Amino acid sequence: MRRERQIELLQRVADSGDHLAGLHGERSMINPASSYADPAHFADEMRVLFRNGPTLLGLSCEMSEPGSYLSTTLDGVPVFAVRQQDGSIRAMVNACRHRAAPLVSDRSGNLGRSIVCGYHGWTYDPGGALLARPLSAGAFDDVTINCDLHSVTVAEKYGLIFVRVGSDETIDVDEVLGGAQDDLGSFGLDGYTHIETRTNEWDMNWKLVLDTFTESYHIRWLHANTIAPAFNSDCVIYESFGRNFLSVGLRANVHDEFTKPKEDWSLLPYGTIQYFLVPNALVVYQLDHIEVWRLEPLDVGRVRTHTSIFAPEPPDERALRYWTKNLDLLLEVTGTEDFPTMERIQAALASGAVPNVVYGRIEPPLVHFHTALAEALATTR
Repeated sequence: MRRERQIELLQRVADSGDHLAGLHGERSMINPASSYADPAHFADEMRVLFRNGPTLLGLSCEMSEPGSYLSTTLDGVPVFAVRQQDGSIRAMVNACRHRAAPLVSDRSGNLGRSIVCGYHGWTYDPGGALLARPLSAGAFDDVTINCDLHSVTVAEKYGLIFVRVGSDETIDVDEVLGGAQDDLGSFGLDGYTHIETRTNEWDMNWKLVLDTFTESYHIRWLHANTIAPAFNSDCVIYESFGRNFLSVGLRANVHDEFTKPKEDWSLLPYGTIQYFLVPNALVVYQLDHIEVWRLEPLDVGRVRTHTSIFAPEPPDERALRYWTKNLDLLLEVTGTEDFPTMERIQAALASGAVPNVVYGRIEPPLVHFHTALAEALATTR
């Protein structure tokens, strides 16, 4: 992150007063429980946000070699993208044109020079063009439709890959990022190395995954026995970028930086810098690595999470152990404290006994997130 940008953000903290009250948002918000528990509301979200997109598929460094791919499911549509020999990316529906069998089953991998269906062996090139229907003895020669794979809109910039499954409308990445590209572009994401991705499923609405990262207010209590002593729980730095937003969680000793000359201020040792790419992703810039969360909503009360860690350079054995330990710690805290709590929240909201939830001015990113979602859905009705 540019030094000028770090100083700008830290100045907000310096000016915020006791308990960072100056970082509070302009208003609170009341959100109905149906936002999390109503199947009809969930169906609208899937259509508007996930099918019509665009959504983040992953980082460029996850599929840097020809033949490498990433896959996901968006509103029930299975999708995968493949790096081509010329360095471009093609995205396609992950379904063979014969009988719609899946062509890839893993989150990521390398297809080599061809895509072979595991059901009947139909073979495609990495761009989705049908190459062969082996051992069919001409039985499909009278088929009149084009049997190449169905294309999906894809775009790549700033080390980020976005897809849209609901239409062939092009994706303008700068428009999608809404101004966050100045920060994200400075991170050099395409130069990172993918270390590991872990996948989990949780019995909660997809939004609750992101909710827990939007504010620090809960840290003092929920994480009292783990990370609380190291972090400030008063408020976060918040900034909006269209639907997207920045939320910077601060360490407890952040005010130590203000004893230095202003031109030497650095946010990085004191901040967990989080970019929420609505609807489905969270990019976290840490002092020495990148974390990315990607969501696949499965049902109104069920979500699949993909959590990845990226290092600034290819690791040796010692560094690999270090990065793995970082991922272990992240998933231990969220998996034993945050997400079990979110599951219980989901159960309460789904019971019908709790009519709404409240987001306070101390949680400005949370207010922005749900306001942006409500506005997106309202414009399509």
